[in-house]
Amino acid sequence: MMSEFGSLGDGIFSSNSRHSSSSRSSNDRLYPSLFESDEDSPDSDCFSTVSESRSTPPLTRQKNLLFPVNEEVDHLRPEEVRWLYKSKSDKKWHSFIGYDSLRIECRFRALQTIDEDEDIIDNDVISVRGGLYEVDVVLKTCKPVYWSGDESEITRGLWFYDQDWQPLEEGYSQQLEAEHISKFLGRRLDEFVPSPLKGKKPVLLLLKFEWFYVEWNGPNDVHLYSESMSSKFARAVGNKLGLQRAGSRLQRGYRYEAVMDDKPSDITHLIFVVHGIGQKMDTGSIVKSCIELREKCVSIKNKTFPQLDCDNKRAEFLPVEWRSSLILDGDTVDSITPNKMLGFRSILNSSAMDILYYTSPLYRSEITQSLQTQINQLFDKFCGKNPYFMPSGGKISVVAHSLGAVITYDILTGWNPIVLYDQLVSKVIDEEKEQAQGSDELLNELNEAKKRVIELETLLTGVHDKQNSANSALKFHVENLFCVGSPLAVFLALRGVRPTPKGTIDHILPQSVCKRLFNLYHPYDPVAYRIEPLILKHYTTVMPLPIHKYDATNKVPYQTMKTKAYAAFESGSRSGSMEKLTEKGDKADGTSMNGADPEVTGSADISPSRQPRFSFIGHLFKKKEIKDQMSAELKNLEKMEKEGEEIELTFDKQSRSVSMTVLPLEQAEQTDLEYRIDYQIRLGNFTNSYISLLTSHTSYWGNKDLAYFILTHLFPGLEDS
Repeated sequence: MMSEFGSLGDGIFSSNSRHSSSSRSSNDRLYPSLFESDEDSPDSDCFSTVSESRSTPPLTRQKNLLFPVNEEVDHLRPEEVRWLYKSKSDKKWHSFIGYDSLRIECRFRALQTIDEDEDIIDNDVISVRGGLYEVDVVLKTCKPVYWSGDESEITRGLWFYDQDWQPLEEGYSQQLEAEHISKFLGRRLDEFVPSPLKGKKPVLLLLKFEWFYVEWNGPNDVHLYSESMSSKFARAVGNKLGLQRAGSRLQRGYRYEAVMDDKPSDITHLIFVVHGIGQKMDTGSIVKSCIELREKCVSIKNKTFPQLDCDNKRAEFLPVEWRSSLILDGDTVDSITPNKMLGFRSILNSSAMDILYYTSPLYRSEITQSLQTQINQLFDKFCGKNPYFMPSGGKISVVAHSLGAVITYDILTGWNPIVLYDQLVSKVIDEEKEQAQGSDELLNELNEAKKRVIELETLLTGVHDKQNSANSALKFHVENLFCVGSPLAVFLALRGVRPTPKGTIDHILPQSVCKRLFNLYHPYDPVAYRIEPLILKHYTTVMPLPIHKYDATNKVPYQTMKTKAYAAFESGSRSGSMEKLTEKGDKADGTSMNGADPEVTGSADISPSRQPRFSFIGHLFKKKEIKDQMSAELKNLEKMEKEGEEIELTFDKQSRSVSMTVLPLEQAEQTDLEYRIDYQIRLGNFTNSYISLLTSHTSYWGNKDLAYFILTHLFPGLEDS
C-alpha cells in the first residue's frame, strides 16, 4: 500500500502537474514529451515520439488538441486510459507508450462487446515495445517475440497514485470507476465548490475496502486512506495536533494522453547479438546482455543523438542463442568428471568446454549449423513482422562475443577444416616416405596415396565452393561484424594464417562477405587478441585505436586519428627488430591519445601525413642537430617519392646512421591497412589489473563507451554531426 503521508499541497494542481481528464475544467492537456513555451496558447504545445527509455524526453513536434475540454464528468476516453506492464522481477509498473496503449485499449473494448457465449474471433496478439513483444489482451500477458522467457503481466490503469503515477490495483480501480460514474456522470464541474485548504472537508462519496477506504471531496479531489494500525495512529495524533489528514491522492486517468504519434521510429538497422562460451552455465544470459546493450544505446541516443528520431531511424538488437539446444556428447563429459571440486569442474564443463567442442571435428559442424539456423530463423521472423525493412534498404550487422565471433566468422567466410585435415594427412605421408627409404614398393604406394589425397582435397574443395556460391550460408549481407572480446586472431593463426608483404583486409575477411570488420576488446581481457598483425606484421608495433569515452567532449573522428607506436617500438626493445622501417604511416586512421591509458603515453608518432613523414627519424637523432645535414637528403627523398618510388630506411644502432634503399612501388611492401580494425577500451582511473583480469571478458555489455562506438558506426553520420 502506498504511503499516505503527504502535505495538503501535494493535492493541489499546479500548471505544470495537471493531467488531461474527462472531469477537468481547465485547459491542461499534456503529452509525454511536452515542453510548453506559452501556457496561454494551447496550439503551441508539442509532442514527439517516445522511446522505450523514459529517462530523456525526445524532440518536440507541433500538435493540435484532439478533443475539446470537457466541462462535465464523462466516461474515460481510450486516450486517458493507460496500459502498463511489469515483469516478475520488477517492483513498479512501466507504462506502454501511447501508440501501444491505444491499440491495446481498443482491442480490450472490442472484446467487451462480444457476448460470453460467442467465441472470440481473430484474437490476434498486438505487437508492442518496438515490435519486440506481443500482448495477449485476453490472457493479459506480454511475451517476447524473438526469444523465450522474460514474460510480463499487463494491467489497465484507470486510477493512479498522484505521487509516482503507479496504478491502483485493477480490481479496485474498476470499483472506483463504477462508483465515480454512478455518482458524478453528466454533472458539471463548476457545480462543485473547491474544498477548503483548512478545516473539515465535505465527503461526497465514501467507498470502503478491507485495508483502506477512499473519500471523494469532489470529482477531482479523491483521496485514499490506509486502515493499517500505523496509519490510524498517525491520523489520531494529527487530529489532536490540529493537522489536516494526510492520505494518498488519486488521479483519474493517466497524466499523459495516449496519442498514435507516440510511437518508435522505423527499424533501419538490425543487429544480431551472438553469445560466446558459458551460455549453458547461465541459460538466457545473452538475452539480459542484449537488453543491457540495447538500453545503453537507447540512453546514448536520447542524450546525444536525438536527431535519429526525427530522421525516423532506429537500430534494434536481437539476441541469438545457439548453445542451449545443442546435444553434442550428451552427458558423457559429465559422467567422467571426478567428484572432487565438482562445482568448479562443472563450471569448466559448461563454459571452456565449448571451445574444445568447436575444435573437435565431430561437433564443429553441429555448432556452426545451430548458429546459422538460429540467425536465419530470426531474420525470417523479423522480416515477416517488418515487411518494410528490406525493401526500404535496411542494413544488418552482427555483434559477436568471444567464441561466437569465431563461429560467425566461419559462417561468413565458409571456412572448411577439410584443408587442415588434408594437410595433416600429407604430412604423415611425407614422414612415412622418410622412413621407407630403400623400399621402392612402399614409396610408390605412398606417392599414390598422396596423389589421391590431393585429388580428394581438390574435389571436396570444389564442391564446397560451389555450394557456398549457390547457397549463401546467411540470407542477407552483413554490413558490420563487431568482434567483442574475441579470440578470432588465435584461431586464424592456428589455421596457418600469416601476414604477407602486401596483405589487405580481404586476406582475412573479403568485403564481398562483410563490408567492415571491427575488433573491440578490453586491454585486460585474457581471451581477446589483435587481428591487424595477422594482415601486416609491422602492426605489432602499432597501438590499437582507443575507444572514445562516451561523454568526452571534442572527440576526434576515428578516420583522422593519428597512429601511435608502442614505447618499446621507440627504444627497439619490443620483440621483432625495429631497425628496418618503412616510414609511410597509416593514411586513413590514427589515434590522438588525449586522455589515453598509461600504456598509450610516451609513444612515438608515426603519423600518415606527408608533412611529418620523417618525424620518427628526427626523434631518434635529435632533429635540431642534424637539420642542416639532412636537408639535401630530404629533398632527394621527396623527389624520388614524386617519381613513384618507395624509400626503405634501415637504421644501424652502433654507427647511429641510416642507410636508404629505393624500390619501385610494385616491389614495396604494403604498409597501410584500408581501415583500422583493432580498437581498445580505455581504462578507468582506478582500474585494478587483477580484478579486471577476472571481470573484463563479461563487462562489455554494460560499457557505455562500447555502446557509443557501436552506435556511431551503425550510423556513420552521427560522428560527423
